[in-house]
Amino acid sequence: MGCCGDAPRMEVKCGVENCHYNKSRMCHADSLEVNAMGDGKAETSDGTCCTTFKSNK
Repeated sequence: MGCCGDAPRMEVKCGVENCHYNKSRMCHADSLEVNAMGDGKAETSDGTCCTTFKSNK
């Protein structure tokens, strides 16, 4: 399998319409970083944040 192209390396769905890396509801960032918000501990997915986000403004 090749390393490059239009397909993401791992299928990561993205629902953030204004993210630079979102193409057809899939994340196309070279790497992905998700962190807990606040005290560093998440109880649910609501307590997490994609810090890879880059606005496509």
